Amino acid sequence: MNVKRLDGRQLNYWVAQSAGLRLATNHQMPGTPHDPESGVWHPHTYNPANDWSQAGAILSAEWFTIEDALVEWFGAQWPHIPAISDNPLKWFMRAYVATQYGDEVEDSTPFEFVSEPVVAAAPMPPVTRRVSAKWSVPAWFRELIW
Repeated sequence: MNVKRLDGRQLNYWVAQSAGLRLATNHQMPGTPHDPESGVWHPHTYNPANDWSQAGAILSAEWFTIEDALVEWFGAQWPHIPAISDNPLKWFMRAYVATQYGDEVEDSTPFEFVSEPVVAAAPMPPVTRRVSAKWSVPAWFRELIW
């Protein structure tokens, strides 16, 4: 597959491969923050193609090679191309993958990105409290009134 066509989870997979990260073996819930120091990635938490905070370390370390790839693909005026200026992070990550693997990568990933079903806990019944009223009248009289 042409690196310029990578998108979504497949792009994130190839960025992780380019960065030398291993796939996390434990399940992580969506929304769990990615730990950049862990050396692992998980499809639910690793999203450098859309998250500047995750891509920042890659960009700062590899900016010159990324820019060289963009210049090779689009010429010196690459910053003015609407497709790039509309979504620069995806293009930066595609260029990063190209610096590591060239312009072509395998079309499929070696594993399926099947999200594990999240089983929601059964709703708890409302808590009802029996509050014993402190009556000043005798019980036999309360039965007569109600």
